[in-house]
Amino acid sequence: MSADTSGVSSEFEVFNSAKIRKGFYLFILYTIAALLAIFLYTNSGDTLDALKHIESSYFLLVLGLSFLDMTLGALRNHIYFMVMAKEVTFWTSIRANLANIFMGAVTPSQSGGGPAQLYVYYNAGVSMGKSISVGVLNLLATIIFFVVSAGFSIYILRNSFSSLMRSIIFFCFVVFVIQLVIYLLAVWKPESALKIIQKLSRKLASILPRFEKRIASFTEKIVMELAAYKETCSMFLKKHIYIPILAVFLTFILYINKFIMAYFIMVGLGGSGDFLTVISIQALVLFISYYSLSPGASGIAEISIAALMASVISKDSLVIFAVLQRFFILYLPVIFGSIVVFKEAGFALKRKRHPD
Repeated sequence: MSADTSGVSSEFEVFNSAKIRKGFYLFILYTIAALLAIFLYTNSGDTLDALKHIESSYFLLVLGLSFLDMTLGALRNHIYFMVMAKEVTFWTSIRANLANIFMGAVTPSQSGGGPAQLYVYYNAGVSMGKSISVGVLNLLATIIFFVVSAGFSIYILRNSFSSLMRSIIFFCFVVFVIQLVIYLLAVWKPESALKIIQKLSRKLASILPRFEKRIASFTEKIVMELAAYKETCSMFLKKHIYIPILAVFLTFILYINKFIMAYFIMVGLGGSGDFLTVISIQALVLFISYYSLSPGASGIAEISIAALMASVISKDSLVIFAVLQRFFILYLPVIFGSIVVFKEAGFALKRKRHPD
C-alpha cells in the first residue's frame, strides 16, 4: 500500500541532505573531541595495554544484545500496527526504528528521529494520525521509564554525586516530570493539553514578539497533531488498553537491555563493578543526555559516561569503555539506519521528480 509522500517530506524536511551532512559532521566532531578529552585526562600510559585484556566472548554476547535492542525498538511500535494497520510488516517497523535512530543521532535533541519514523510508516500507507499516535504513546512510555529509572538510580547512588551533578540531575528530573504531565494530559485529556499549549504559546509570543509568527505556526502544527492522534489514542485506551501497557513493559525491557550491554562491556574489559551500580549509572547517563542539544548527545554522552563510570572502572579503560558502549548502543544502529535513510531519501527524490 502506498501514499503520496511529497507533502510529508516537504513539510517536515525529513531528509534534508544539507542538514543531515551538517548534523553528521557535528556528531563526529563532538564525539572525537569528547573521546580525545577523556583520553588525555585519563591516560597514564596503560590505556592501549587495556585492549590486550579484552575478553572477546563478552562482546559477542553484547553484539547479540545490540541486535535485540534494535528488534525491541521496532517491536514496541509494531504492536500498535498489529491492531490498527495489519498491512504493515515487521520489516517496515524495523526500518522505521533504524531511520529514527539515525536521524535522531544527526539532529539536536533527537528532533529528526520522530519525523523520519513517521515518513517511513507514511510511505508504507499508514495515515499520519495513526503514526503520530504511536509515537506519542511510546514517547509517554519512554518518559515513564526515565522518571522511574532515574528515581531508582538517584536512590541507589545518593551518596555518589557532586553538587554540580546533583543540580544537573535535578534539572533533568523536573523537565521529565513536566513532560510526563503534559503527555498524560495529551493522551487522556487532549483538550486540556491543548489549552496549556495555547496559553504557553501566547505567553511566549508576548515575551518574544519578533518570533510571534514562528511560535504561532509551531503551535498550529501541535494543534493539528493533537487532533490527528486523539481518535487513535482513544481507541487504544478504551478498547485495547493492553497494547499501551505492553508498550510500557517493552520500553522497560528495551532500556534495561541497553544497560545490561554496558555491564557486559565493563566485564569484558576486566571491570568488576557492582551490577546494580552499573545499571543505575547507565540510567542516569541516558537520563542526562536524552535531550542534549548536540546531535545524538555527542560529547555530552561520552563525558557523562566517563564521569559516572570512573567509580567502577579503571581510568585506563574509561575511553575504551565509552567507545564500545556508544558503538553497540548507538553507532552500530546508526550505520544500519543510514542505509535506510539514504534509500528512503532516494525514493523521496524519485517521487518528487515523477509524482505520478
